[in-house]
Amino acid sequence: MATPRRPSSLLNRAVSTPPTTPATILNKNSKPQPSQYPYSASILTPPTSPWQSNSSPDIATVTEFLETPQPQRKADVRPETRGEISIPTPEGPSVFECPFDVDIVKGDRGRDAIFGTGAWSIVYKATTRARTHNAIADADPSCTTPPSSPKTSSMPVLVAVKKPTRRDATAILNSEAKILAYISTVPYSEKYVVPFHGTAIGDPDQATLVLDALPLSLETHLRKRAFRSSQNFGIATMREPVIGGGGAWLTLANQLVSALAWLHNIAGVVHGDIKPGNILLSDVVLDSSGEVVEFMPVLADFSSAQRMDTDEVTPNTLAAMTREYAAPELLSSKVLRDPNARATPASDVFSLAVTLLVSATGQLLVYSGSVFQRQAMATQGWDVLEHVRSGEQGSRVPRHGVVERVLERAVLKRDMGRVSALIWLDVVERVKRGEPMKRN
Repeated sequence: MATPRRPSSLLNRAVSTPPTTPATILNKNSKPQPSQYPYSASILTPPTSPWQSNSSPDIATVTEFLETPQPQRKADVRPETRGEISIPTPEGPSVFECPFDVDIVKGDRGRDAIFGTGAWSIVYKATTRARTHNAIADADPSCTTPPSSPKTSSMPVLVAVKKPTRRDATAILNSEAKILAYISTVPYSEKYVVPFHGTAIGDPDQATLVLDALPLSLETHLRKRAFRSSQNFGIATMREPVIGGGGAWLTLANQLVSALAWLHNIAGVVHGDIKPGNILLSDVVLDSSGEVVEFMPVLADFSSAQRMDTDEVTPNTLAAMTREYAAPELLSSKVLRDPNARATPASDVFSLAVTLLVSATGQLLVYSGSVFQRQAMATQGWDVLEHVRSGEQGSRVPRHGVVERVLERAVLKRDMGRVSALIWLDVVERVKRGEPMKRN
């Protein structure tokens, strides 16, 4: 594989360009119809928020798109079990090459600049440059025109280059590239998922991914908010979520549950490893003191993801999951020993619920105690609200409060009524409107 060239000096430029709304919408008959849902079409439209980006699609426009008949296209349908909505299954696109070249940035000491590392990969900071015809011909002599990705957009200044760190990670990242290539064809993917530009030129394994550079994660933001909240802790603030109060927490819940409903019911994909570190913040706005005051969260790291329309499984995708955020049904010894075990829509719901709980408490380890104690409590995750409420920041999750009302049905045992993402979105919307919740 050709190694990306590296510039000699560090580029101190930031990326703040928000994703653009797609100019062309794909045939919606390859995706679920509004009539299949027990809710109105507007429930699946991008969520509104006080800081909604100007590039975000208008709610009325999305609703009109969902309700307008489109030309028919053949699609196989594989019903999802456990009452989930049937997902039409279009033929997924092949992985495509990035339409521009990337150069990994050098740090002050001459080392490669990185955004972060994970169990399977390391993510480098890189600059971009237009590809020349000669470079394309050298990489593939049979290619006479530059390959293009499904979406046309301006070349970003900075990108993130994700590369495998071990031999067995190549298949994992190749699977992620396939998932992201498919997701990039789904309407409004750039609003909910970190944009994917393709795989690096000259990589025969198609396992070096080029993505939008979004350096700030929800995890990093929560660490800063938790520190600031600890300095201002008192009677007046002890019940407020650390993310910035009840209103800000509800807005975040609305955004993330909307993203999950879109991922499951429109894209037909299970993420498999939802946690604060795998949620990145785009369209970030800072105040005069450098404090984050506005952002839009997007899902990232699809190395554990699976499409719902296929039985093909990439082995060991659950090997790197963070147990404190994993659904308890994935933590049984039988599942942990099975290399072909896979996450489910229900386990995604649980993981996002724990992520939102942590956004209220600021306790990124979720539970208190030693590693052994935390992992033991995670196997009984359906009691996570009680465990957290008895901890140091338990006052931020008051009984019958906003956080509990939004999360209580999302952390139930899978066979005891845990809600789907779509039903959960309706719960969030009702709590936002101040409607009373029916208790089972």
